[in-house]
Amino acid sequence: MRAILNGYTRLSRMARHGFLNGTETQLHNIYRRHNKMEDYNMVAFCTEQTTAEQEYFYSIQPMGVNACVVNLTVGKNERNLLAEKQIETARKAEMLIHASHIARFTTPEEARDEAKFFLAQTRAFNLPESAVHTLIFTPTVADKSAMELINFFQETLYLHGYRNQDLCVTAQLITNNIVQPGNLHLRPNLTVIDYNRLYPSVAGAGTWIFDDEYLDEQQLIAYDFMDFYTKPNQIRGRQLSLDTEYIVRAGDSYWMIARQLGIELAELLLLNNATVGDRIVPGQRIKIA
Repeated sequence: MRAILNGYTRLSRMARHGFLNGTETQLHNIYRRHNKMEDYNMVAFCTEQTTAEQEYFYSIQPMGVNACVVNLTVGKNERNLLAEKQIETARKAEMLIHASHIARFTTPEEARDEAKFFLAQTRAFNLPESAVHTLIFTPTVADKSAMELINFFQETLYLHGYRNQDLCVTAQLITNNIVQPGNLHLRPNLTVIDYNRLYPSVAGAGTWIFDDEYLDEQQLIAYDFMDFYTKPNQIRGRQLSLDTEYIVRAGDSYWMIARQLGIELAELLLLNNATVGDRIVPGQRIKIA
């Protein structure tokens, strides 16, 4: 309860200073909606539809957003004209900066050309080697050739020295077996777009984009379960009591605990004589060995 009140007070204070627009009720609803997973860091995925105003980046940073993935390129010749400003404002808000490319390729040749275009732009912005390079693959039509094209694109980046990569896809592409995470050659982080749910509908997500609007702005916002993009935070870090136990945090489920600790879900459920839908509460001790 204290965490809820502290968070609500923080939002109200931000509103009084002009960082947020909206009524007190709207602010309460925003925090109530996202408080269940407050223990996880968040990351903002910015596109050309996202504002580049400094006040906006200052307003989302205290809510746990400490990294920003700025879209640089779309297809083989489109650039995000706001990218430079978004990078600048995110840095001023002390966020880690990463880069994304929105795919339009349908052939291996196009995948190679798009990868090279993306590389040219990421070098122009002098992003550090530690920056994550994210492929956003959300085609309206896709078939089983998608895996070959994704691998081709990511391997091109890898051959040019870019090791930290992510693949961002909709949950539907995975459930329809178009994208098969186990067949990705480089085994990148997996970001799943899956709106209006309590947790991702597919297993294996390291990052989960849960909404495309945040504080009245068009903004893809995600929970970063494995701190792949974000700064590890002791307050939001994993809590282990003994070597054989895990202390439940707000928003946890058996699926999330298994994902974080690298345990098979079936094994975790068996250890705790539980089913996947069983409710767990913050502070509860879960057997992990």
